Amino acid sequence: MFKKLTSKLPVIFCFLAICLLAIFASACSSGKKSKAESQKSTSSNKFSLYLKGDNLYMARYNNSEIIDLGPCTTNGSVMEKFSINGYNKKLDQFCSFSDYDGETYTLYISTYKKPTKRTKVADNVTVHSALKNGDILYISNKELFLYKGGKAVSLFKEEGEEEIKYILSKSQDKLLIVPGKRTYDKEKLMNVYLIDIYTGNNTVYSDFNINSFDYSFELDSICYFKDNTIYKLEDGNSKEIVKGIDEPYNSVAYSSDKVIYASKADEPTSLYRFDFNGNEELVSDSFIKFVKFNIKENFLAYTEKNSEGKIILKVAQNGETLGEYEDIEDDDDMYRLQEAHPSKSKYWYFFSEENKKLWKVALEGSKKGEIELVNDNVTDFLDFAYSQDSKAENDDLLYKAKIKGNDYYSLFLNKNIINENVGKYYSPAHLENNGTESYIIYADTLSQASYEDHNYTYHIFENGKDTIVAENVKDYNGSLPENEKFDKTYFLTDYDESKETGVLKQYLNGKLKDIDSDVKGFVKNNTSSFSTIFR
Repeated sequence: MFKKLTSKLPVIFCFLAICLLAIFASACSSGKKSKAESQKSTSSNKFSLYLKGDNLYMARYNNSEIIDLGPCTTNGSVMEKFSINGYNKKLDQFCSFSDYDGETYTLYISTYKKPTKRTKVADNVTVHSALKNGDILYISNKELFLYKGGKAVSLFKEEGEEEIKYILSKSQDKLLIVPGKRTYDKEKLMNVYLIDIYTGNNTVYSDFNINSFDYSFELDSICYFKDNTIYKLEDGNSKEIVKGIDEPYNSVAYSSDKVIYASKADEPTSLYRFDFNGNEELVSDSFIKFVKFNIKENFLAYTEKNSEGKIILKVAQNGETLGEYEDIEDDDDMYRLQEAHPSKSKYWYFFSEENKKLWKVALEGSKKGEIELVNDNVTDFLDFAYSQDSKAENDDLLYKAKIKGNDYYSLFLNKNIINENVGKYYSPAHLENNGTESYIIYADTLSQASYEDHNYTYHIFENGKDTIVAENVKDYNGSLPENEKFDKTYFLTDYDESKETGVLKQYLNGKLKDIDSDVKGFVKNNTSSFSTIFR
């Protein structure tokens, strides 16, 4: 349940990917990109920011126009994360910066129509969030401000030496202020502050364990773990929810019914279900492992030993047991089950690292609860690649795994291999099914010499045909543009490591067009509708 930062409590602050979560990207980074980084190229406001020399540039998507926004660094430092805009298609506003010294910067706002006519928001900014209503949150000199209507209002000031971090609710009306640096091996108790951004109400909660806590997207449920007890913040106090818990397993952020699954400290083979009123229900008295899931639906999966001593997987949905399945996984701590549930799919998929097999469990229809083997030709599994927000029903699963005798990962669609060799390292992939057409966009890392190399080739696979879009790519702006098939996407290619620069190209009408040279990299938009700011 909790974003734990201790060895005993292993769930680290993370957001899936969610599709809902903002994973910070660096100015020159590749790898997994959050969905929030992508904007539709059909918007006239679509653009990219990139660095060349000491200046910041805007590259428009609709006409490939390049606009110089002026010097952006004082010592050559590259901005690693930046909130550019708040994803409001009707809002003619975006953020930019200057004077970045590696820690602070001067923050500006501009309009898309007149990008070089910039209005200064503040100096010495360490982090900010561009909200979808046009307001801006920012921290300067350890003080948190809201910039609204051309004026800045102080929301919080840290009087001590601690750093300020904040978590923003999905509705962007509340903040959880968490001062202090986290550690990984013990409880750390601090005061935290729950602030209503627009009323100014500030509620202080004392003795909050900042190393192990969890919260819902709207910050209406905030819990922390201390002394084997779960507490919930409520009306200015910490309410005790349940005592004697050895380890909470699930995340309240993904629990649609706001319940806690945990084992009792004096019952290590137990699995209990607790609600926020302290009511408990024994789920299993021969519990082995919990399957952590990244979906909002009320799902539950875990392994236990049955009366015959066999390991079985139990799967439930909305409190109804769908089935019990043997020979899925043993109790060795080295192995675990991984899961995936594509958006609008009637199947829940499970991969066992012990058995090296992929199964799917039907969630509806005449075969509800039945389990089916999808693939047993796997020697090493890399990851699932699937959409969390499909427009149409999608019962196919895209994933990467190795097959026997191959040193490279293959890209699979169910049991079929789309590309037998996509490299030794992580490469992004996406299956798009919008109801009228279905295709796969993905990258391979065959030319990548090491994990840090980040050299990609991008593909579109459609109607059985594989088309290479761009080769020798160091980076691209945003997440995979799954809705546009790379249309008008900017790529940084032919990167010279000695000069730390590359060639900026744009994919137009099925071809790459050179746009600029000697480019350092993109400034990635880390804005999200649901933001966490931790530096």
